[in-house]
Amino acid sequence: RIEDAIDISFRALSQLDVHCSISLPDKSVVMNAWSEMKRKLEAMSDVEFLGYKKMSESSNIAAMKFLHLLILYTYFAKQEYLPIVIIRSVQLTLQHGVCKESCVALASCSYFLCEFQDFKGAEYIGGLSMGILEKLKAQEYLSQVYICTFGGIFGWIRNSRLNLESILLGYQVGMQTGDIQHAMFNASSYINNSFISGLNLREV
Repeated sequence: RIEDAIDISFRALSQLDVHCSISLPDKSVVMNAWSEMKRKLEAMSDVEFLGYKKMSESSNIAAMKFLHLLILYTYFAKQEYLPIVIIRSVQLTLQHGVCKESCVALASCSYFLCEFQDFKGAEYIGGLSMGILEKLKAQEYLSQVYICTFGGIFGWIRNSRLNLESILLGYQVGMQTGDIQHAMFNASSYINNSFISGLNLREV
């Protein structure tokens, strides 16, 4: 069960000395942490962030891998934990450096900001996620990053037709790398955006 996977991942993080409380903190505490994380990201230029040190400690990299899994797990099963997982992922990145999983943390942050209609912040952080994706050649995460950016923020701020090529690439790379879950998300987004763009769905 996905709930069991979430509990196991939280326990594994505790053993790695990365603590995400299983009991939900007060909403105001989460919002304050979210605002502080966003403030730190936006205080850095894209050049400064993309030149940031690489994460080197193996325990931190292992923790980022568990947090990466938890982003997907909590999205499906316990969404009230999702912002906490994203915050912890970005905090680790800011404290210890970037790794491949950082691009997913940032893309998820960008996607989540759309919920608050913070499109300017979402666009900037989404751009950082794609920069890290390219810099670290994290092709295995391209499908996940693209569904959060081209299927997320860029769907809000520009013509949907402009996103189609990238969303299709997200599907293709996801299938090639074995990320079937996010490949299907991209496929669904491609069909939806094609419809919105007025394309003939028989030709899609």
